[in-house]
Amino acid sequence: MRPFFVFLIILCTSPYAFSQQTDTVPPRRSPAVDTAATAAPDSVTAAPDTVVPPPAPAPKDTVVPPPAPAPKTSGWKMTHLVRLNLSQTAYFYWSSGGDNSWATNTFYTFTANYKNENWAWDTKLDTEYGLVYIEQAVEPADFSWLKRWKKNADKIQLSTTFGYTHNSRLYYSFLGEFKTQYSPDKFLGNYSSVFMAPGYLNMGLGADYKRTDEWLLFGLLPVKDFTAFMSPFTARLTFVLNSALSQAGAFGVEPGRRVKEQMGMAAKVAFKTRPMENVSVSTTLNLFTPYEDKFLNFVVGWDAVVAMKINRYLSTTLNISLQYDEKIQAMKRDGTPLGGPRVQFKEILGVGITYTF
Repeated sequence: MRPFFVFLIILCTSPYAFSQQTDTVPPRRSPAVDTAATAAPDSVTAAPDTVVPPPAPAPKDTVVPPPAPAPKTSGWKMTHLVRLNLSQTAYFYWSSGGDNSWATNTFYTFTANYKNENWAWDTKLDTEYGLVYIEQAVEPADFSWLKRWKKNADKIQLSTTFGYTHNSRLYYSFLGEFKTQYSPDKFLGNYSSVFMAPGYLNMGLGADYKRTDEWLLFGLLPVKDFTAFMSPFTARLTFVLNSALSQAGAFGVEPGRRVKEQMGMAAKVAFKTRPMENVSVSTTLNLFTPYEDKFLNFVVGWDAVVAMKINRYLSTTLNISLQYDEKIQAMKRDGTPLGGPRVQFKEILGVGITYTF
């Protein structure tokens, strides 16, 4: 009987037990999902297609040509200035009287200037020649009237300065200057001067101060191309190569001699200025005093050219020259000596053609 009750208890409790029993098989897991893939869309499909260029290849070794050399500039600067002045005076039945006359003057100036960092070389040739003719009331028939042409301007002047500098303005320089004339002149049939009678040659060592820029002299006058040369060692030679003038002891030489040598001190100042737009002035002052005879009694030479421009080619020019040398005896135009030196002065005013190149 006991087995029967045990079987009956098991049979009554089994539905309740089975209803309370959990599934022993673990639930089936879903496949793992890539959170990164689900969090962000595929970049290939989400972003538009872009073409990424391939990396640039490494540059090959290339030969870079050297830069072209700068064009060489010459340190030389040259100028030519030519002036031709003409004048004429005519009278026709002029009751007050007068003589017909013609005059011509030719001027030529050449400059050559060289400059680099330390050296400077300046050369200038200044020459002029002029003739004047005064017509007589009755001209001779033997063509001797040609002899009545007389010169009214005559000059050959060549100067050169060569210098070295440590700065831009003060140069240790050598100066050479030569001056004479072309043709002879006469007083009452006697020669008063000829070529190389007189002739002057100056050579000196000293210091030269140069300024090529424009600046105001005394705060008023615009000055350009200023130069001031001072030489304590200057040799001056005076030539009188004409026999008659040499025998007469002209121009300070001893009678019978042809050359006079002097040692002394010299100075030279030159500059250009333009006080008005159409007016230019160039001037040069030369001074010399000998050591052995009357020191500080200067030989003076001053030249100035005033040019008043009318247009490109026409201009009015005024040439002024002043000289003083106590060794030269002054004379009147008729040859009469005045008994001592005088200030010599020359002035030429004319209108003519001016050409620069």
